[in-house]
Amino acid sequence: MSQFPGDPADPSHGSPDDDRTVHGQVRHHQLSARVPEDIGHGAFSNGVMILTGPFEVVLDFVLRLGEQQRVTSRVILPHVVGRQFVAALQDNIANYERRFGPMPGMPKPLPERPGDGSHGEQRSNEPRSPGVETSFAGAGVPYHPENQPSIPQQPQIEDIYQELKLPDAMLSGRYANAVLIRHSATEFCFDFITNVYPRSAVSSRVFLAAPHVVPFLKSLTRSLSPPEIPPQPTPSPEE
Repeated sequence: MSQFPGDPADPSHGSPDDDRTVHGQVRHHQLSARVPEDIGHGAFSNGVMILTGPFEVVLDFVLRLGEQQRVTSRVILPHVVGRQFVAALQDNIANYERRFGPMPGMPKPLPERPGDGSHGEQRSNEPRSPGVETSFAGAGVPYHPENQPSIPQQPQIEDIYQELKLPDAMLSGRYANAVLIRHSATEFCFDFITNVYPRSAVSSRVFLAAPHVVPFLKSLTRSLSPPEIPPQPTPSPEE
């Protein structure tokens, strides 16, 4: 439902001093959306940062290539649109797999083969002392829990964004209340749309590499899921 002031030039709206508003029903035709010239070329991304607020979710599409990582597009979605986005993306992944096969995963580096080093290491077949690791695992350091590498801690959000280039013009992001998804064999295209009167328009167009789509879907689903409430302990009966 939209509100807009009546036209004083129209006698049916009364005098110019009449501050009453006229209510009109706006119907959106979702057949097409205008693509502004500066949006049509899109932005490429190979990673997504997700920030969840009480009413909206912020998607920071990141380009991790070269020396400096940067945010190429920031999109703001209401929670309900984010959940619709999840459902639509699941359908698109199913269509992708029917056409191209399983979604590609992230490639992993091959393990280093023995003898591939440039220093030409020679290994002895003599038995090693028990409890001593080889040069691959710690250069003869005794195997003890205190000497093992600790599990890396989750980086703080402040540290992550200190390393990301986020232009000032992109701080407020682009709002969207609809998403159009397309895909090829190697990329997914997301057209984030502001579906408002009088004309729908694409506010941001993002190309995401196919291997990053499934991790993005899992992260977005987890971000929009309600927080788990730990079970409350059952009070013991009073004696």
